[in-house]
Amino acid sequence: MTSLTSGYRIDAIETRDKVMQFLNEIGIAARYENGATGFAGGCRIDQGALAVDPGCRISTILHEAGHLAITPECFRSLMDGNLYAGQRAMLEIVEEADLHPEAPLYRAVIQCSDPEATAWAWAAGTKLDLPGEEIIRSDEYEGDGEVIRVALQMRAYIGVHGLAHAGFCAIRDRDGVAGWPSLFFWTQEAGFPVPASAEL
Repeated sequence: MTSLTSGYRIDAIETRDKVMQFLNEIGIAARYENGATGFAGGCRIDQGALAVDPGCRISTILHEAGHLAITPECFRSLMDGNLYAGQRAMLEIVEEADLHPEAPLYRAVIQCSDPEATAWAWAAGTKLDLPGEEIIRSDEYEGDGEVIRVALQMRAYIGVHGLAHAGFCAIRDRDGVAGWPSLFFWTQEAGFPVPASAEL
């Protein structure tokens, strides 16, 4: 099965396998599962891992992986099916720990929204040399996929700032440091301690 995108032809099966291999290499457990589906068609977040139907869109895999990658490792297992429930639980744990708003763990937790997952997906797709139209399809994001893709290409997308605030990247090239879409790390590990009040 192939996809023709702006004159760029990719082998969807080979590319999907490449994405899955990349995710497993960076520490996001991803496996194929026939019929897997969740909030996003063809992909289910399962206790901090990805279950992916073999026909799932590459863009969907990247975006859902982005949600897991930007979640601090100590909270990743909370992400299970309904991300909002996992995110609420994560915020409650951080609030109970009474962390300062500038603490690295607190900053990471509050930067776990959809724009950051989108910016992460773009960075990962770029790293894998995928065409922009495969990273974000025009019919996605309630039909605003092309607009979001253009904003990302112009480095003018809000999620980039969220990733930078969470420590993933610099916003732009400066002093010999490459800016987004280059990332300093792929998953939010950063040695954060689990708060004493956390019961995961």
